[in-house]
Order: sequence, then C-alpha cells, then structure tokens
Amino acid sequence: MSDRFFVCRCDLDLHIDNCHSLKEKRRIVTSLKEKLKNRYNVAICEFGDLSLWQRTQLGLVTCGNTKQHVDSSMRKALDFIDKFHAVSLLKYDIAIT
Repeated sequence: MSDRFFVCRCDLDLHIDNCHSLKEKRRIVTSLKEKLKNRYNVAICEFGDLSLWQRTQLGLVTCGNTKQHVDSSMRKALDFIDKFHAVSLLKYDIAIT
C-alpha cells in the first residue's frame, strides 16, 4: 500500500466560436464546466481572459493514487473539450506531481 497520491493539473487556452457577448461566453463556459465536473470528476476554475468574449483560460485539477489514473482521466477530459461543439482548444499544458 502506498501513502502517496498524485495531482494532475492542466492549463487550457480556449477560443469560443461564434460568441458575441460576455453573457453568451458565460453560458458556454458554465455548460462546459458542469459537463466536465459531472463526467470526469475534475475541479475547474476560469482564470484568464475574463473580459474577452471569445477567449478563456481554464484550470483543471484531478487527483488519484497512480500517475496512470490521473493522466488517463485528464486526457479523457481533454478529448471531450476538443470535441465540444462551442469551443476550440488552442493549447494546453499538463503537469503531474
């Protein structure tokens, strides 16, 4: 039995397609965040480009008892984001500690 756990952190830079207001951006980002929380059990925060209509930066975090588990969980969440109809994934950075 191991007394260690691993934390996976991912910074995302997203473009929100066909967004014309901050209200519309908030609706799309909230929908994406709720779906990610419910399906992949990740914690999410929006931390950048808060006043821009078509850009957002999100931080995702998950933890588990193996590196493979946290990496797999985060990759599945990234695949979901990449296929989410309203956003384009511009870049991401994953770190496991």
